Amino acid sequence: MIGQSREQGDMFQEPIHNEGRLGSLILSLHRDGSTGTLVVKEGEKDLKLSFEKGLLVYADGIDKEGPLLVELVSRGKIDMRQLDELRVLNQKDPRSLGQALLTRKVVSQALWRNFLLLKATTVLSAAFDMERPDLLFNDSEPSIPPVNFIHEESLPYVLDTIRSTTPHPSLREILKTKEIVFGLSSGVSSLRAGLPLNPSEEKTLSLIDGRHTAKDIMESSGLTSRLFQKSLYCLIRLGFLDKVSQQRPISREHTYIIRLYLNLLLIVETAYRQEIGKRARRVFRTCVADLTPPGKALLSGLDLVNENLESAAKKIGVHFMEQKILSDERLVLLTSFSKLLYLLITRMKKLLGKKRALRTIEEMIRALAHFDPGKRNPEIMLHVTRNLEDLVRQIQL
Repeated sequence: MIGQSREQGDMFQEPIHNEGRLGSLILSLHRDGSTGTLVVKEGEKDLKLSFEKGLLVYADGIDKEGPLLVELVSRGKIDMRQLDELRVLNQKDPRSLGQALLTRKVVSQALWRNFLLLKATTVLSAAFDMERPDLLFNDSEPSIPPVNFIHEESLPYVLDTIRSTTPHPSLREILKTKEIVFGLSSGVSSLRAGLPLNPSEEKTLSLIDGRHTAKDIMESSGLTSRLFQKSLYCLIRLGFLDKVSQQRPISREHTYIIRLYLNLLLIVETAYRQEIGKRARRVFRTCVADLTPPGKALLSGLDLVNENLESAAKKIGVHFMEQKILSDERLVLLTSFSKLLYLLITRMKKLLGKKRALRTIEEMIRALAHFDPGKRNPEIMLHVTRNLEDLVRQIQL
């Protein structure tokens, strides 16, 4: 069961969606080989990203030409008269400045390319810094002189720019929340094609399944907390993660019940295996299949032979928190395990005889004292003990 209110879901969902819109759109334009201009606007900021056949070729909306001209004066490349001329030219037709500087041999091709790249990085970073920008793509071919094209591979360039940006406060809080459950957006498979994610981003993306918490994924990935958060941030900005919920951690009491019953089930499984060997697994699967919901969902995939108790307890805990249980959660958990024990023991009576079934129940009752010597949960222990004693009476009939 996902323990979150509608307000909590909206609070997490909206920042995730907003943060991923621009990156997702840029990847879509690249995938589709689109040509045109993407306007990114928020308040007084009005930025333009120009694309040709899916490649980012030019960026505008922040004045970097003015500071460039001042720098050229300070370096003695142009005098004040030339500065005035170039400023007038820049105001009339900013896109012609580069050709003028190159024709007059004021700048080299390399310097101009570096300038264009620096400007594009500044504009793109500013676009990603907007929290809720309006995005509008005009598919008319942009009239950008080739001399103004940036010559960078678009996808690595966009990725590097995203990695250099800083999360907004709302997203930063989400990245720190370990009980968040992330899911993948519907377009991931097509958008990620050819995208040069780094190893930590690839690893993180491969583990996101809409079920496990951020904490579980981080532990499975082997990444440090900082590296994991950076990977998540990049995937969010690319629009890969658009489903998010906050999972309530399973309570200590529910964990206690799961561990207790798994120890009892292990006793039953051992008894079966001693008598019928590998056929014991088939008996277990059949009994689980005979359970009614939500017990069947909670205990599906239970494998006490090839899985240690710790791993099995975590898996059942995840299944339990995913269920839409509206009644008493503790009672549902106790009842599900009790029903499975009942099915296993009654089947044992038929297959292996009454004595073997009773001996197995007695072994489980003795094991209860060792499981909780400090009697931390006397109410649960009493409930389980009485169920086992009732099971003895039923088997003796």
